[in-house]
Amino acid sequence: MVFDPALYERQRRNLQQNLAQQSAFNAYERYLADTRAQRGIQDIEESAFGIRREVPRLTSAYGQRGLTGQGVKSGVYNRALNEYGQQRTRELSRAQQDLASALRGYDLRQAGFQSGYETGLADLEAEKARQIAADAAALINLR
Repeated sequence: MVFDPALYERQRRNLQQNLAQQSAFNAYERYLADTRAQRGIQDIEESAFGIRREVPRLTSAYGQRGLTGQGVKSGVYNRALNEYGQQRTRELSRAQQDLASALRGYDLRQAGFQSGYETGLADLEAEKARQIAADAAALINLR
């Protein structure tokens, strides 16, 4: 077989195109995952005094039972607020950790795509070098 640089160039372009397609799809999936997770984190952050107004409802519920107010020191009320704060902090921390983990997964997948491209390119270059060496040996044998 005679060396054909166009064949190797076509295969190299195919490797590049596959990497570009995989990278674009991975970047879009990463963006969607980030957006979804950020919404969840934002909901947790806003839940205390935002739309759901959890803290005012919690405090008013204890106020209606006479467990909070001026001159009242209620251990039940303080414990409830403390537990609420701990739970909210725990939920926020978990949501942020989940986001970081998901994004690391997308980054790892991208590194795998890049590694596959580089391996394919190296294999292609090695095949090209073997073909050139075989053609050179065939020319030497013709003399």
